[in-house]
Amino acid sequence: MDKKKLFIIIGVFLVVVFLFFFFTANTNKFFNWNETYRIDSKQPYGSYIYHELMKSYYGDSFTVMKSPIASNLSNEQESSLYVFLGSEPYYGYEDIDSLISFVSAGNAALMSSVLFPYDVSYEIYLDKCGVISSEPAEKINMKFSDQPDEYSYEYIVYWQPVNHYWGYLDSLSCPDAIEVLSSFNGGKPNFFRTKYGKGYFYFHTTPLVFSNYYMKNEKSLEYIEQMMSYFAADHVYWDEFSKTPLEKTESKDSPLKYILSQPALKWAWYLLLATIIIYMIFYAKRRQRIIPVLEPNTNTTIEFAETMGYLYFEEQNHKKIADHKMNLFLAYIRHNYHLHTNVPDDNLMNRISLKSQVPLEEVQKIFKEYQRLDFKVEIDANDLIAFHHMIESFYQKSK
Repeated sequence: MDKKKLFIIIGVFLVVVFLFFFFTANTNKFFNWNETYRIDSKQPYGSYIYHELMKSYYGDSFTVMKSPIASNLSNEQESSLYVFLGSEPYYGYEDIDSLISFVSAGNAALMSSVLFPYDVSYEIYLDKCGVISSEPAEKINMKFSDQPDEYSYEYIVYWQPVNHYWGYLDSLSCPDAIEVLSSFNGGKPNFFRTKYGKGYFYFHTTPLVFSNYYMKNEKSLEYIEQMMSYFAADHVYWDEFSKTPLEKTESKDSPLKYILSQPALKWAWYLLLATIIIYMIFYAKRRQRIIPVLEPNTNTTIEFAETMGYLYFEEQNHKKIADHKMNLFLAYIRHNYHLHTNVPDDNLMNRISLKSQVPLEEVQKIFKEYQRLDFKVEIDANDLIAFHHMIESFYQKSK
């Protein structure tokens, strides 16, 4: 076979391989559409973005619980918020007692899940006031009880809307005990609360709104902001532990416990371990020492910025990003200096300057620049960068 025929065969083979990957490659395979709601998941139905926003807002006042509720919450805490976000919470009896005592002492609990634990519903008499039912639909329109705006949501799988069972509180028989805060499709309550002791239990039957897929949407962010306005918490406890069934969190060394309980098996186990250790010692001398690979330090802030940048990359909407920057700036003012930012007048700017010890001129410059950008329909990248530097300069100089 001459070289010309060989090159032709190789060329045809490469073309066939290219066409195969071109027509069979599917972006869906890079995404997991399961509803995990885990904070480390950047998949469509993970909660990485919402978790990062909460962590950046509350800072050191944000705690991720990786152990049972009973070892984290108590009735001695005040002005705190417990958050569970997942398909279903898995509680033990001690966890339920601790959660109820925590709320009764004057704190709040937000539980956003498809299924609610019966034990909690029974303890707070929620099961006597209604049942959690569901309505099949591809799309729903949510609406807060005290506001006219509606928020549309579709259940998406592989980038296509599909039928989904949307949960809501059906047969509400205790209107005095249950306060409906949000509903969908003509009055089906999906966000409601009930008072218990000095605190409140908040229930939300649509955890999808907190997922990464919907958090990139402007209207969805607005819905979340309105929901979180009901909570005035100084500390947030995010429950990541209760997303896993109790049987999976139990110790996995039960077979070893049985082995160690039997004398013959115990000595056989020790002999096996000793043999393995002796073998590894003599085997290691005959080989070159393995050079350890040092993993680079990870920076979750950079990962979060990359994720947010990717979400807005296709839209190229600099004005939307500027709006988010201003909302985060105002949230920073409210959280750190306890100032109301509803009316951005001269009095507010003077108080921000006094409390933050940043020159008044720089504070005024931020508000004037945002007012200028807000009047524009579109802004370019240079305007966004300049506005970003103004806010970052404030963060660096503020006390």
